[in-house]
Amino acid sequence: MALSLLAGLIVIQALAQDTVQQPAALDDRFPLELTGDLMEDQDGSALMDALDWIRLHPYDLNCISLAELISIPCVTLSGACAILNYRKEGGTFGAAGDLLTIAGGSESLYRALAPYVCVRRKSASPGRRVSLRTRAVQQTPAVGATPGSPLRLSSRLVLEDYRGLEAGTLFAKGAGERTEDAFVSAYARMTNIGCVSEILAGDYELESGQGLVFWRGPSAAGSLWSVRPGEGLAVVPHRSSDETRFLRGLAVTFSANERWSGTLFCSDRTYGANVDTTGEATAFFRGEYATVSSIAKKDMLRERLAGVHAGCIFPGAFSAGCTAYRSFFDRWFSPADRTRFSGDRVDAVSLDIGGRFGNISFAGEYALMKGGAHALLWTVTLASGGDGTLMIRCRDYQPGYDNPHSSGEGDNGETRNERGVAAGLRLHPFPGIIIACHVDAFDHPWPTALSPIPRRGTGITLTGESRLPHSGRFSVRYSRKCSYEAAAATDAWGRDVKSAWVRGEDHCRCEISRRCGEIAGVTTILEYAGVRRSPGDVVHGVLLGGDVSLSPLSCLSVDVRFSLFHTDGYDARLYDFEQGLPGTASIPPLYGHGVRWYIRMRWSPGEWGEIAARYARTVREPSVSAAEPFREIPGDAAGQISVQADIRFP
Repeated sequence: MALSLLAGLIVIQALAQDTVQQPAALDDRFPLELTGDLMEDQDGSALMDALDWIRLHPYDLNCISLAELISIPCVTLSGACAILNYRKEGGTFGAAGDLLTIAGGSESLYRALAPYVCVRRKSASPGRRVSLRTRAVQQTPAVGATPGSPLRLSSRLVLEDYRGLEAGTLFAKGAGERTEDAFVSAYARMTNIGCVSEILAGDYELESGQGLVFWRGPSAAGSLWSVRPGEGLAVVPHRSSDETRFLRGLAVTFSANERWSGTLFCSDRTYGANVDTTGEATAFFRGEYATVSSIAKKDMLRERLAGVHAGCIFPGAFSAGCTAYRSFFDRWFSPADRTRFSGDRVDAVSLDIGGRFGNISFAGEYALMKGGAHALLWTVTLASGGDGTLMIRCRDYQPGYDNPHSSGEGDNGETRNERGVAAGLRLHPFPGIIIACHVDAFDHPWPTALSPIPRRGTGITLTGESRLPHSGRFSVRYSRKCSYEAAAATDAWGRDVKSAWVRGEDHCRCEISRRCGEIAGVTTILEYAGVRRSPGDVVHGVLLGGDVSLSPLSCLSVDVRFSLFHTDGYDARLYDFEQGLPGTASIPPLYGHGVRWYIRMRWSPGEWGEIAARYARTVREPSVSAAEPFREIPGDAAGQISVQADIRFP
């Protein structure tokens, strides 16, 4: 079915020739490449928050680097190289629209970059800027027996100075949390102080190599544009309400001759943890402290960390770097999964490399932990001049490599117990046509508590987009995943097990949208899910929805969505990819039978600020699953109202 839909894109192109030269109308809908990655964080996505920060602080097209270009969604390596080659030949951008005219430029490149880039004038005088964001979310019905208010609050204040000073603070209270248990974060950063290129004190994130020692940043791991060039370590202030992926301490970066760089960093922070009667920590507990039990686990585990990074950029677009750190916990740490890390000390070191030879680029990282467990990830990318990209990525994570500060790519999203090969192809064969394919073969060769039986599988994702007449677009995304458990094996506890069945998942999502000038837009959405849980046991789910976007005034926009869903059970749940408040994503799981709708309004009374409000409601009817007649899905109705204010002081 998906292949026929993708083939239909070519036929549809014949109808779109009258709009080939027209720039596409920009909106804030999710690119198809992001949908699978946004499911990792179903509300208030760190990825969306990072993209929103770039939108408010756009890159200068005449200064943007390769790493910054690749970090923007849907920007292919060939498109990034087209911009760099244009500047290398002496070209200067006068406006974002110039992306349509440079050699190698295209409408898809313009659509991907336009929200995140600008052209700054040299005559513009620098100055100070203060930005304040406050968000409140009320969920109904109220959260049950919790010590705090059911209201979820978040506030962020950032001060930026033209002399290279930036400082920020964040307050985030979850639903049911008490104010005294809320997450409080702050940082201060200074740049360009002689040979010291950056000093950052407070809460920060480290983005190193391919992410095997430290997180590689909020990027989509399964998308073609996520290839990290391998240009060393980046120190990023922690500006989101994510309470997990950050360090708390000091980081200092040095640079010399624009070739050599080094970073010293340290951290001292606490985590929530389960602690048994002997005082041994058995598992991390991360998240909101909204119950009496979770409050008792707060700050039960403390970690002190220190590390160093050294990097060099060689002539010919080749770079290499080394990152190492050592951390100590204040008590013995032994998770319930006996194949994971246990102890009170973590030692990790990695070597990352990256380079480019013409249209071929490569990036890789090899990491090693105390005890000999290793992880390996490398990527080779071939970019053609016709906006085509071919990517091959290999990974090998041993079960003993369980670095608490790493982020992996693959089936389980972790850096342990997985081997696999992924290949992707992205093509822009005709103006207005984009086709992409991503195939991944994975293997979990060792039994663990989370996966007691070794298994392997394959996943494939096909995406396509085509323009339609009158500023319309048609897009489709199809994904299929099959996993096979071993016919005979030994589980994590040494028991002999026998299993030989195939689990399969199919998802297909189609969208047709049309813009009526800059005033109105309409989108129709159809999604299907089919899950095979055991031989002869298949559950299905269908969603039909529609969007209406109105901009009656230049300072006012209104978005409305109404969706009908019908599934056989929770396994066939569907995710409604909704645009939340600025900087957030809302992806609620829908199962059973019912309807969901939301309305969002954004008002910009001036350059000094913006106010947004959103109300969403889900109504589910009581039903009995056809596949599980013994399980009844109760009916319920839940609503959520969210308000956000952004204020900027020049």
